[in-house]
Amino acid sequence: MKYEPVIGLEVHIHLLTNSKIFCHCSTQFGAEGNTQVCPICLGLPGVLPVLNKKVVDCAIMLALATNSTINHKSIFARKNYFYPDLPKGYQISNSKSLFA
Repeated sequence: MKYEPVIGLEVHIHLLTNSKIFCHCSTQFGAEGNTQVCPICLGLPGVLPVLNKKVVDCAIMLALATNSTINHKSIFARKNYFYPDLPKGYQISNSKSLFA
């Protein structure tokens, strides 16, 4: 074959954490609008995201439960996408997957 088809899946899951993946803001459902934000969420100048350890622990448990391979290194990057509801103008994406 001249080409090898490769199919990737992007899967979104809801983890049982009390805070967001890159800051300590609450994820409480039904909260008043614009109350669960901080300088990190808003992407204000000079702030850096901090990865939530519980999210990583949950992801590792999922990988082990599904017999996935876990990479030793994971890289996150800011990717610029336009979303009308994203005031900072970028999202933080996993540019090198946690799982292989």
